[in-house]
Amino acid sequence: MTQLIRTYVPLDGDELRALAGTGALPDRTRAAFAVTDRLRAAAPGEDDEGLEYLATQDAATDAAARDLRVVASVDVDGDRVTDRSESPAASAVAVTGAPPKRRVASFHLLDPAGERDVDADLELSWYDATELALVLRVIDDGNGTA
Repeated sequence: MTQLIRTYVPLDGDELRALAGTGALPDRTRAAFAVTDRLRAAAPGEDDEGLEYLATQDAATDAAARDLRVVASVDVDGDRVTDRSESPAASAVAVTGAPPKRRVASFHLLDPAGERDVDADLELSWYDATELALVLRVIDDGNGTA
C-alpha cells in the first residue's frame, strides 16, 4: 500500500454536495496543498505542525482568491499527489482521482469575505469530517459561497 499524504483541498459547493451524495469527491485532477520538500526548504526550522499550518494557509488563500469558503483535509495515496513546481506556493500539489469520504479528516471554513482581516492570517473554523451536512448548511445559508 502506498503512503497517505495529508492534503488541503479548496472545495466548492458542488464538490461538497457530490461528496455527501456519492461518498467521494468528483474524479478529476484538482489543486491542493501539502507539506512538500519545497515547503520544508522554504521554511527551515519549522516543525511538522508549523509546516501543516503553512500548507493550510496556502489552501485558504487559494480558496479565498477563488471566492470559496471550504478547505478539506484529505488523506490521499502518495502516488496520486504531484508537486506543482510552477506555482509560487511551495506547498502546491495536484491531486488526481476521486478521494472517498472516509479519507476526509476535517473541514475548515473561512469567514465570509467581508468579515476577513486582510492584514492577518486567514481564520478557519474547524469541523469534523462527520459534520459535512452542517458544513453544507453553513455555506448554503447565505453566508457566502462555498
